[in-house]
Amino acid sequence: MLSPLTYANSIIKKALETKTPLSPMKLQKLMYLTYARYLFRQDAPLFAERFEKWRFGPVLSDVYDEFKGYKAQSIDDFYYNCDGKAPVVSTAFWEFYQCLDEVWSAFGCWDGISLSGLTHRPGTAWNKATGIFLEEEDIREDGKLLFAGT
Repeated sequence: MLSPLTYANSIIKKALETKTPLSPMKLQKLMYLTYARYLFRQDAPLFAERFEKWRFGPVLSDVYDEFKGYKAQSIDDFYYNCDGKAPVVSTAFWEFYQCLDEVWSAFGCWDGISLSGLTHRPGTAWNKATGIFLEEEDIREDGKLLFAGT
């Protein structure tokens, strides 16, 4: 499995290519939606790390730590690994890109606050979570429900 930071780089790449502002909050929510959609469609997780229930929605702490310096500003650079490379998901992993394209089409123009509101709706995995982590079964359901009517 790839690191969540590799997936984050792929979303950042799409944002830069489309000249779409991407704050750290928006990145987190687009990662969550892509993960949820993939989990629903493929019945498999993209990565082992779990989403945490934070005040403004689902968060991956490694991704937060990497990009928190941007605060509310748009991310303009990638995560670089210890080899100095900015890894992205291979285009051969078309199932991921299919889900990312679907998420981007539905929610790419939304800002982080609006996406946070989306993940806070009653019945969402974030809303149901009673502990630190969101449950995979609830995330899978979000991968279906949050796209109804989009």
